[in-house]
Amino acid sequence: MTEKNDEDIISSLTGKALRVFVYALKKAKDVGVRETQRDLGFKSASHSQYHLQRLEQLGLLEKNTNNRYNLKEEYENLRSLKIGILTEIYVFKGWMIPSLGLFSGFLVSSLIIIILFYFLLTPLAAVIFGSVALFLSSIYSGYRAITIIKSFKHSEE
Repeated sequence: MTEKNDEDIISSLTGKALRVFVYALKKAKDVGVRETQRDLGFKSASHSQYHLQRLEQLGLLEKNTNNRYNLKEEYENLRSLKIGILTEIYVFKGWMIPSLGLFSGFLVSSLIIIILFYFLLTPLAAVIFGSVALFLSSIYSGYRAITIIKSFKHSEE
């Protein structure tokens, strides 16, 4: 499979199939039908088995000899996950952090630093730091807008 097809498959996941894939990604080891049922709160084991088999058919998971499912080797070190058009999730040591969460964290911490600079140093330091923070956030926003526009163009083709 090509890398673009892999991205399309992952971004097309929704609902419980997406939850099962994210669960397997966070576990970073093999997962079983019963533990998936228990941890994700499915009503029956056949429900979790259906989603695990579906992910296996899509080529995201593979079944081992113990009837447990592993992430395929190319997904074991996945660093980011695109879900839909506006949501991208970064994976860092088992933590899944939305990109917009990182962006809002940057803006809030910048605001706090600007306020501290204004009252503890000089208003000029707050203006300079605020300008740099605004410039960086504008670059990031532009980059995200360009990637969203490109994904629209690819989906239309």
